[in-house]
Amino acid sequence: MDHRLEEKLMQSFSHVADREKAAKYIEHHPHFFDELLALACSPDQERQHIMAAWVLEKYILPRLELLYPLLDVFIEGATVQQHESKRRPMMKILYHYCQNKTFRNALSTQQKDAIATACFGTLLEAKKVAAIAFAMKTLHFFRSHDRWIDEELNAYVERHLPNSSAGFRSVVRQIS
Repeated sequence: MDHRLEEKLMQSFSHVADREKAAKYIEHHPHFFDELLALACSPDQERQHIMAAWVLEKYILPRLELLYPLLDVFIEGATVQQHESKRRPMMKILYHYCQNKTFRNALSTQQKDAIATACFGTLLEAKKVAAIAFAMKTLHFFRSHDRWIDEELNAYVERHLPNSSAGFRSVVRQIS
């Protein structure tokens, strides 16, 4: 593995401008994309893995088509995240990918099931509302894929709505 990318990520990318600069670096050095994806999708929680998830978000959102051949790897990566700072960018990317009707229609049944699993895992484990919001909005696309998704999403909302934040209630209004 070439460690130049990890070194680049460790140059403090906690500010949005730094993340955008790192995304530009990947744009100019696309051979680092696979390594960036591997670092972001890893369940590891070291700083370079967190930074990789943040940079991946900035890099991939305008280029979602790059995920198509690597979608199964990305979904698995989104499923295994335990760090709050990695969950949000992974769920945000997944939401934006699924928001694209062409990409969504090309998903296999297994991929839809894996996405539902990743999203429900986030709903059950995440503490911050941003990751939860992206997971709920992604699940909304698949309510008709399988009845259990709609039932479980409704049960989740019902259970959490009474003591929820304004942000959570806003997402519920969006998907209702």
